[in-house]
Amino acid sequence: MASRAMPAALLLIVAALVLCACSSAAADERISASILVEPSPGDARWFRDVTVDVGTDGYELLGAATAGQFEADWFPQLRSHFVTSLLGTPSEGSRFWLTFVWDEPSGAWQPLPTGADLFSVKDGHVFGWALLDTSSGAAQFPSSQP
Repeated sequence: MASRAMPAALLLIVAALVLCACSSAAADERISASILVEPSPGDARWFRDVTVDVGTDGYELLGAATAGQFEADWFPQLRSHFVTSLLGTPSEGSRFWLTFVWDEPSGAWQPLPTGADLFSVKDGHVFGWALLDTSSGAAQFPSSQP
């Protein structure tokens, strides 16, 4: 009886070790992305090659890059945060923090198509947060480029 239990126990131990090895490899998978914070044209503050876990969203990346040096309001209906102050610079009047992603093929900033909380960061992404005057009807983008 004991001789039959031994192979089964050994099989369970091997299976457990394989499962642990696979899950820890996935948990250790990391990517890097960069963030521009631009409180005014020409005032570029870069956070380059910020390393985060696979599955990190744009809002979490901002927190990792700036060590949490920002304030934001949560909008549950949008499932996203709205940044109201970044690196000590608040939104004021018609100037708000807007979010962009660098589009490598076109060589230009593109407005983030969704809230940063809903945007999944991929390896090599470059994000831009710029304090821009929204009272102007013209499209505005960060002045700095990667």
